Amino acid sequence: MFLACDVGNSLIKIGVFKNDKLIEHIKIIPEKLDVGIFAEYDISGAAVSSVNKKSSSKIIDLITENFGVIPFEISTSKKLNLKLDYETPETLGIDRICGAEGAFYIFRKSEKEYTNDDFIISIDFGTATTFNLVKYDGVFTGGLIAPGISMMSHSLSSETAQLPEVNLNDFTSTIGKSTKSSIASGIINATLGMINSVLDQLDKENSAAKFHIFITGGNAGKILPHLNFSYSYQPALVLYGIKSIYGKNR
Repeated sequence: MFLACDVGNSLIKIGVFKNDKLIEHIKIIPEKLDVGIFAEYDISGAAVSSVNKKSSSKIIDLITENFGVIPFEISTSKKLNLKLDYETPETLGIDRICGAEGAFYIFRKSEKEYTNDDFIISIDFGTATTFNLVKYDGVFTGGLIAPGISMMSHSLSSETAQLPEVNLNDFTSTIGKSTKSSIASGIINATLGMINSVLDQLDKENSAAKFHIFITGGNAGKILPHLNFSYSYQPALVLYGIKSIYGKNR
C-alpha cells in the first residue's frame, strides 16, 4: 500500500492508497501529527509534498520510523506527468502542481475522450485560493493566486479598527443587511466573481473549449453552494496528484 502526505500551511493531509483506490484519509494539525494511526496497513511506499519544511521533516522521520520506508519527496525538479509551460518553475508551489496533477490523473482515469478542446482546471480553496489550468496534452500553463476566503476575513478585521472577523455562514444574500453579513457577502462574491471572470475569459478566448473543473481545499465547503458551473469536488485531489507523481518516478 502507498502513503501520500500533503503538508500544507495549516493542515497535514494523509491518505492510504490500495492500488489506485484511496481507502482512508485524514486531516490533522501539525501539533498532533501521528502516522502510527495507519500502523494496520502494510505500507510499502510513501511520498511527501510540502510547503512547510519544518513539518515535512518531522513526518518524513515518522514514516521512516513507523514503516521502514524512506518517503519520496515531491518537487518540480522530479519527473512529472504534466509538462510545465511556466516562466518561473522554480517558484511554482508544489501544492499547485500536485492539485493539477491530481485533476489530470482523475480525468485520464475516467477514460473520457481527451482532445485539444479539453481544459482541465484545479481550484484549491485553501489558505490561498489558487486556480490552475492544464491544456491539451497535459500542459500546465499557469493560473492565479489570490487571498483565501478566511485570509480575507482575517485581514479585514486585523487591518481595520471597527470591522469584526466573521463566520461566512453570516452570508445570507448578495446585499448584506448587517456589517457581518456585508463582510461575508463581500468575501464570497469577491471569490465567486474572480473565478467566474476567469472562466468567462477562457471561454471567450477558446469558444470550443470543454472545461473539466476539479475543486478541493479546506474552505471549499463555504463556496461550493454558491457555484453556478459544473465541477467535481475532490477533497483528496492533492493526494491523488502525489500518488501520480510518485508513480512517474518509480
